[in-house]
Amino acid sequence: PPPPPPPPPPPPLPPASPPPPAQTPPRRPAGEAGGKAGGESKSGAEGASGGSGKTLERNTSTNEERMMAEAADLPPVPATRVWAMQREDWRLFPVALVAACCSGASQPVFSIIYSDIISIYFTPDNDGIRTRARNYLGWFFLLGGAVLVSKAANVAVWWMIGERLVRRLRRMSFEAVLRQPMGFFDETTNSVGRLCTRLATDATLVKGLTGDAMGSSTEGMACLVTALVISFLASPKLAGVMLCIFPFLIIGSLFEFRHISNKARASNKVLERSGEVVTDAVTAVRTVAAFNLQGQMLRLYDDTLQMPLRVGIQRGLVQGCGSGFKQFVSICAYALAFYAGSVFIADGTLRFADLLRVFLAITLTSEGLGRISSMAPDSAKAQAAARSIFSLFDRPATSFDPLTPPPPTAPAPLRGRIEFANVSFAYPTRPDVPVLKDFNLVVEPGQTVALVGESGSGKSTVV
Repeated sequence: PPPPPPPPPPPPLPPASPPPPAQTPPRRPAGEAGGKAGGESKSGAEGASGGSGKTLERNTSTNEERMMAEAADLPPVPATRVWAMQREDWRLFPVALVAACCSGASQPVFSIIYSDIISIYFTPDNDGIRTRARNYLGWFFLLGGAVLVSKAANVAVWWMIGERLVRRLRRMSFEAVLRQPMGFFDETTNSVGRLCTRLATDATLVKGLTGDAMGSSTEGMACLVTALVISFLASPKLAGVMLCIFPFLIIGSLFEFRHISNKARASNKVLERSGEVVTDAVTAVRTVAAFNLQGQMLRLYDDTLQMPLRVGIQRGLVQGCGSGFKQFVSICAYALAFYAGSVFIADGTLRFADLLRVFLAITLTSEGLGRISSMAPDSAKAQAAARSIFSLFDRPATSFDPLTPPPPTAPAPLRGRIEFANVSFAYPTRPDVPVLKDFNLVVEPGQTVALVGESGSGKSTVV
């Protein structure tokens, strides 16, 4: 049979349509892009704001430790140099000194009124008790008003003196920074964070060498002298006996008040590592969830809490022993005062009112001195901060002072021609890495020049 006919050829394909033009992605307006980036950075900043608030005390303690370490190699600063910066405030010092003396003497003076009003209740005349009690009631109100005014003036005036000094130090520090050459900012000790710390923290600590220290010393000295005068005028014998244990009373009160004031600072310091773990975990919470690291982060956080636990137990033991010692010394002082007082009363050389006066003057003054001493500024930190700031003042600045206006001279004709002739340069912190070596360039007026090269080749240095 004849072969079957061949299949018909396929229909011709339609002509290929030209490819569509490349669709370039629409450019996002600068404002929209900036808004998106700003929103993302804002959300990140909001997420990190809690951590920054919690780590503020930790950063402060770290900065103080770094400042103390750096200041160890710097020359000491005489106190007279710091005091010279407060010459403008000399009118405030008499007011501050008088207020400090009145504030310090208030507690010993209180022992006079307190002892007298207690002794009047041992008189058999009821009408006399009422009359004398009303009189002493007025003395109590008068003393309370005097304490209110003196305490307020003492704190306010000394604070004002210190803040004025801080403002001068901050302004002079920033002025000294602006006068430094560019190589100054390449040093690791002059990072942005360290310079900001000098302006924020170091300047505040320096006032502990002048106004704060003088205020605490004056108040404590007035309290001590007034108490000794009242005690020895009432009964020299009993005052001499009480002075034997007076230092122990001060030590106990000082330990109690200073430990309370340092409690929060110590807690923040031992929790530094724990805070870092929490901050890292919360900041990178998406990564932690993606790799299922929740259990590992929890175990790591629990491990970092072991040291705070041990430190807390030790601090509790020390606090308990210190408080017990303070109470033990106080009770022993009570026993000694009343025993010696009974002997002197039996001899006829002491009155009951004088016994109470000496006892209250010594005990109240010891507590007052402990409180004042605990609030006194740390002289070691103040001296270290002064070394850090004044070393910046004494550092040589650039040969051309940018903050001093040049003398008025006739302006020279400006051509606008720039020329580099065999310029070689290396930064002071990296003297073995040459940035420019025999560099030559001439830029004529009106000429546009582009500097092209790899990163670190010296383009920014030339500009």
